[in-house]
Amino acid sequence: MPRTNQQNLALREESRAKIMAAALQLFGAYGYERTSVRMIAEAAGVAQGLMYSHFQGKDDLLRAIFSRSIADVRESFARAAAGDPSVSAVERLIRAAFAIVRERLDFWRLSYGARMQQAVLAALGPDLSTWTAEIRGALEQLLRESGVADAATEAELLFAAIDGIAQHYSLEPDRYPLDAVTEALIARFTRSNP
Repeated sequence: MPRTNQQNLALREESRAKIMAAALQLFGAYGYERTSVRMIAEAAGVAQGLMYSHFQGKDDLLRAIFSRSIADVRESFARAAAGDPSVSAVERLIRAAFAIVRERLDFWRLSYGARMQQAVLAALGPDLSTWTAEIRGALEQLLRESGVADAATEAELLFAAIDGIAQHYSLEPDRYPLDAVTEALIARFTRSNP
């Protein structure tokens, strides 16, 4: 019996996810520059040609990986917007951001391991600036709507705090006191007009 379109799409997404996970592991272990498409395909258990049916090349694969991280960030904003309106928007966002990191811990640990490599930064090029500007702008708007006086500066602080906390937690989840740090961050950003 032939597969349905839905089954084919599910298999395609499964292959794509395996390729992305394998690439992230290899980028962390060997570096982006020294990781070949052949190595990624072998680690993912797919034919090299199949990999090219999903991604145009290694740079395209890297952008897809980092697009996923931006999708997670967007999801944290969506969860915050849909959350309990009796809780401040800033608190909802902070909790949503760390919930996503917990849910996708393996992805975030590997992502943080790869993202500061010079070759990765060069390959992402202007996309990285676009993504960070989008996040910064969304944070600034959220803070402005929450009545924060200097929303631009506070957005920079909140962005750095969430990113830094997520990185520390993802690298040492068994040791890092995420719950306590989350509460401290919420207290810091939900005071009256910081």
